[in-house]
Amino acid sequence: MSDGETLVERIDIHEVKPCTADPNRIKFIARANNRLNVVLPILYLYLPNSRFSEELGTLTFTYEQHNISLFASGKIGMTYVKDLEEARKLVEFVKNLVNRAYKYFLRFGRPSNELFELKKKVTPLNIYNFLPHSECKRECGEVSCFSFAVKLLSGGKTLRGCTLYNWININLEWIKLKGL
Repeated sequence: MSDGETLVERIDIHEVKPCTADPNRIKFIARANNRLNVVLPILYLYLPNSRFSEELGTLTFTYEQHNISLFASGKIGMTYVKDLEEARKLVEFVKNLVNRAYKYFLRFGRPSNELFELKKKVTPLNIYNFLPHSECKRECGEVSCFSFAVKLLSGGKTLRGCTLYNWININLEWIKLKGL
């Protein structure tokens, strides 16, 4: 660790095989030069639709069309990769993501259990209930407020995409939710 704020300096690709879903693509196993256990909980909270098991020491998520698995041991698996050039770019993406999470960890420590419980409670329906229900079909590019909520939860949209939403309302609702 050269600067004290870098957890992973290197990720080496070890095993490359044809992808099960598409034989014209590859899947691979890589290994980081350090354990990833301290950043997995942070990445779980940060990444939409990620799955995390502390007991198994695994975090899985989808980035673009790639399924990515990170293991506490430093092992990394990726599927549906076009070629080795794309694999190297994805490895660099993961390295940067892990190191940003590590900087967060150094500054704030492990996230509270309350944050994990809140993430479990967030559903498309919860988000939909905060939206204006205008079904405008044009402002955000989605056919309904519910489909916008689904995309928002998956990371495909941002809340600013709903131009009809009353920003004061969300701040008041958030304050109520947090019990402040």
